[in-house]
Amino acid sequence: MKKEDMKKWITLILIAIVGYWAINNLNTVGNIIGYIFNIAFPFILGGSLAFILNLPMTFFEKKMLKTKKKSKKEKNKKLIRTLSIIFAIIIILLVITLIITLIVPELVKIVNILINNIPYYVDEVNKLIDKCGEKIPSLNSIIQSKNINIKTIQNEIINQIPQILSSSLLIVGNIFSGIATFFIAVVFAIYLLADKERLQDQVKKLLYAYLKKDKADKIVNIGKVTNNTFKSFFTVQCLEATILGTLCMVGMLILRLPYAVPIGILVGVTALIPVVGAFIGVAIGAVLILSVSPIKVLTFIIFVFILQQVEGNVIYPRVVGNSVGLPGIWVLVAVSIGGSLGGIIGMLLGVPIVSIIYTVLKKDVNKKLKV
Repeated sequence: MKKEDMKKWITLILIAIVGYWAINNLNTVGNIIGYIFNIAFPFILGGSLAFILNLPMTFFEKKMLKTKKKSKKEKNKKLIRTLSIIFAIIIILLVITLIITLIVPELVKIVNILINNIPYYVDEVNKLIDKCGEKIPSLNSIIQSKNINIKTIQNEIINQIPQILSSSLLIVGNIFSGIATFFIAVVFAIYLLADKERLQDQVKKLLYAYLKKDKADKIVNIGKVTNNTFKSFFTVQCLEATILGTLCMVGMLILRLPYAVPIGILVGVTALIPVVGAFIGVAIGAVLILSVSPIKVLTFIIFVFILQQVEGNVIYPRVVGNSVGLPGIWVLVAVSIGGSLGGIIGMLLGVPIVSIIYTVLKKDVNKKLKV
C-alpha cells in the first residue's frame, strides 16, 4: 500500500471511530460543544462588535485622512485610528442613551401605575368571581369545594417568595456575568480594530508558513467572504430595522395610537434581532399603551400583526437574505438555531454565520461538479 493511501485509510478509520463514539455519547458531545462555545463566546462577540464598530470607524478614519497631507498621514495614522475608534464608540453609546431616555422613563411610569392599582385589580377579580358564581351556581360550588379564593392565591404567592428570591439572585448573577462577558468582548474588539492590518498580516504568514498554498488560499478566501458578509448583513439589517420602525411609527400616528414615536424607535431597535426581535418591542409597546387605553391595545396588536407578516415574509427574507446571499428559508433556520444556542446574540449572529457556510459550501460544490 502506498504511503498516501495508508494516510487516507488511517484518517477514515479515525473519523469512523470518533463518529461512532459521538453517536453513542451525544450528551457528552453536546456538553463539550457547549463548554467550548461558552469559553469562545466573549471573543466571538468581540469579533462581531469589531465588525459593527469598523463601519463608523472606517468612515471617520477616511474623513480625517482626507484632511491630512501625505507626509503627515503616516505620522498621525495611530492617532487617527484611536480617535476613529473613540468616535465610533461614542456614536453607538449616544444611540443607546437616546433609546433608554425615550423608553425607560415610560416603562418606570407604567410599572408604578400597575403596582399602585393592585388593590383595585384584586377587588375587580373578587367582583368578577362573585358575578360568575351568581350566574353559574355550579361554578360557585366548584370554587367553594376547591377553596379557590383570593386569600388562597395570595398565600400561594407568599409561599413562592423564597423561590422567587433565589431565582432573582440567579438572574442578578447572570446579569453580572453578562456584563463581564460584554466588557471582555469590548476590550477584544478594540484590540482587533487598533491592529487589524497587522493581525491580518500575521494570520496570513502563519497560514502560508504551515499550510499548502491552495489550502491557505481557501482560508484567506473564507476570511474575505466572512468580512463582506458581515458588512452586508449589518448594513442591510440596520436599514431593514429603520424601515420597520418608521412604518410602525407612521402607522401608529395614522391610527392615533399613544407613544407612537418611542414605540416606533423601540420596535426598530429590537428589529435588529432577526425575524423575532420586533415582537419584543411590540410586547413592551403593548404594556405602554395599556396604561392609556386597553381598547387601543387591541388595535395596536392587530396593526403590528399585519406589519409583522409583511416584514417577516416579504421584507426581511428578501432584503436581508439577498444581501448576504442566503435564501429566505435558511434565514429562518439560522435564526432558530442561533437563538437556541446563543439567545438574542445567537439570533443576531446566526444569519451571517450560516450565510458564510452556505456561500463557501456552494462554491465548493459547484467547483467539484464542474470537475
